[in-house]
Amino acid sequence: MMKENSLEFWLDYIQTLEPKEIELGLERIKPIYENLIKSKISSKVIVVGGTNGKGTAVEFLSRLLMTKNKTVGTFTSPHLFHFNERIKINGMTVSDELIIESFKLIDESRGSTHLTYFDFSTLASLIIFNKFNVDFMVLEIGLGGRLDPVNVVDSDIAILTNVELDHQDWLGEDRESIGKEKADIFKFQKPVILGQHKVPSSVLENCVKMENQVFRVGEEFNYQVDDASRRWSYSFEGEKKVSFSNIELNGFSVSSLSCALTAFCLLEEEVNVDLDSALDALDLKGRCELIDKRFLLDVSHNESSAKYLASFIQRNFDDQIEINAVFGVMADKDVNSIIEPLIKRIKKWYVTSPDIDRSMPAEELGRLIASKRTNDEVQTIKSVTGACLKAQEDTGEGGLVLIFGSFYTVSEAFPALKLLRSVA
Repeated sequence: MMKENSLEFWLDYIQTLEPKEIELGLERIKPIYENLIKSKISSKVIVVGGTNGKGTAVEFLSRLLMTKNKTVGTFTSPHLFHFNERIKINGMTVSDELIIESFKLIDESRGSTHLTYFDFSTLASLIIFNKFNVDFMVLEIGLGGRLDPVNVVDSDIAILTNVELDHQDWLGEDRESIGKEKADIFKFQKPVILGQHKVPSSVLENCVKMENQVFRVGEEFNYQVDDASRRWSYSFEGEKKVSFSNIELNGFSVSSLSCALTAFCLLEEEVNVDLDSALDALDLKGRCELIDKRFLLDVSHNESSAKYLASFIQRNFDDQIEINAVFGVMADKDVNSIIEPLIKRIKKWYVTSPDIDRSMPAEELGRLIASKRTNDEVQTIKSVTGACLKAQEDTGEGGLVLIFGSFYTVSEAFPALKLLRSVA
């Protein structure tokens, strides 16, 4: 039996407290937040919303601030391996003890109110960051914006990386509806950074309503990518002029990196910084991550991120290289839109299902892909580990195994790759 003072016990426990859907909303969490954090948070708070690239923006902005000897608390979701990855101070995960202590405080304070897993996670991060009096809190919006528990905080700057189709059951069927939900993280007369060239009108309308000072890509800041030299540049046209050039291109979204740089320009008077060191320090697993020049792992799980993955492959791998894919997704995903950018480039598909209730059964996913490919190009394998082992076995020398479709798929792939490397 698990002990009550173990993090595993508490993570299981808080999942039993999930409220009914009709009870979702910030009105549940706000009184608890105000009771637990009575004094105003002294830290500068930056929230990062959007469909894709949020984690990259959070991580890079945090690393930039750390170069100025600032103490930075970061909250992200989901995690790949351990819950503690969600809550970090200066890039280091906080201890089980701190999280358990915070969970206990929240549980005592909530009374009869039902809180979600994300409510507990968010409140725990805020309690911990406030306790350590961090200089900056950089908080990722998990889903949407309006009802996300992170939105309970009165933030100083909001970043919206992009608005694309995802989670339509929750956020709306089109970009206008989704944009309206995501733009609700903007606070009255506070700066807003928009990282997408063509944002929905609903986002801009909310900026007007909230009287935000808006920093838009292509206007107040911009970036240029040179695929030939594998370099990019950045410029900021605010009160102070800032420019960086000859920055090394890596697997991370330049758009998200630029959003982080823009926030950094707004937060710091002196913007001189060693960008290469900050980029080298980025600790993000599963974002176009190449292991042993043999395995490419990416957490892409919607149309927009799949298009970015396809462009990364086109930029970095010769057309003649054999690419086989291990693919597993959640049941609510539009599979056709995810595979469309990659269907012609991938030779064989090893379709699988991560070990989580929300995942799409491998057999169902296999039928969807088989409808677009011949039967000998699609294999259904129940476990992610088995799919990785089979893909490695079938992929010729010099070929590439692509593993993508979900955070959960990538997470379960890592132990398999560790096993393959140990016997290589």
